[in-house]
Amino acid sequence: MAKRRSIRDTLKGATRELEGAGVPDAPVEAERMLRHITGLKRHELYMERGHRLEAEEAALLEDLLWRRKKREPLAYITGEVEFRGIHLTVTKDVLIPRPETELLVERALNFLEGLEKPVIMDLCTGSGCIAVSLAVELLRKGVTTLIYATDISEAALEVARVNARANNATECVRFVRGDLFSPLEGLRLKDRADLIISNPPYVAAKERETLQPEVRDYEPPAALYAGEDGLDFIKRIIGGAGEYLRPGGLLLMEIGFSQARAVKGLASEKTGLRGVSIKKDLSGMDRIFEAVKKPAR
Repeated sequence: MAKRRSIRDTLKGATRELEGAGVPDAPVEAERMLRHITGLKRHELYMERGHRLEAEEAALLEDLLWRRKKREPLAYITGEVEFRGIHLTVTKDVLIPRPETELLVERALNFLEGLEKPVIMDLCTGSGCIAVSLAVELLRKGVTTLIYATDISEAALEVARVNARANNATECVRFVRGDLFSPLEGLRLKDRADLIISNPPYVAAKERETLQPEVRDYEPPAALYAGEDGLDFIKRIIGGAGEYLRPGGLLLMEIGFSQARAVKGLASEKTGLRGVSIKKDLSGMDRIFEAVKKPAR
């Protein structure tokens, strides 16, 4: 019978294997794997570092390591990810939520502070991470909201619905299938939205080979690529936002770090938007576009 290894030794061994395969942040990834298979929280993992894994746990870890060394994202392997303190289901039908998008939600919450019953549109909702986290955090503050979340992929919307149910957000979020604003036509929402928010596809097709294998080979292309310059969806969102925002309402979008100048140029006078600005992410990269609809005269 093979000797059972302690959590301490298992972490060290898993980290070495992942580093050897070129996996980024190998120590963090190894820790997340151990937490997943043992059910231990982070501090518990280190308090129990002398604990020896059961045979079933060791076998599960080997499977996780084998898949991760092939550069399959850990979130797809475990089927879950944490986003702003809530747990979300993810599948290969949706983009994996990222820390940059948490900043987008933070900016939205700051803008919505003090508003009663805000009306929100989340375009390209994917896993529903933006819509669900906004609903959860607004409800926690005692704010009733109505969020319309659209996506062209029914498979993605199924994931988003699962996440809304798991986080008690179904009463606040309405998921609608369709392309950007199109499924919202006829719902009497024009000039009513306090906030339009989106993490749209924004990777240029020509940049595909520069992406990490985890992104290039596993995440859904429809959620990543947006034409030759990466601006296809961004152009359409900026072009249509003024029609749905109320005067003084805010458009928030995540963009590529090299797109700031081009995106700012799209928000011309005819779009009805003003106060255009770009905010940086935690790495100092241009990441969040925002603009306000001009108040009515």
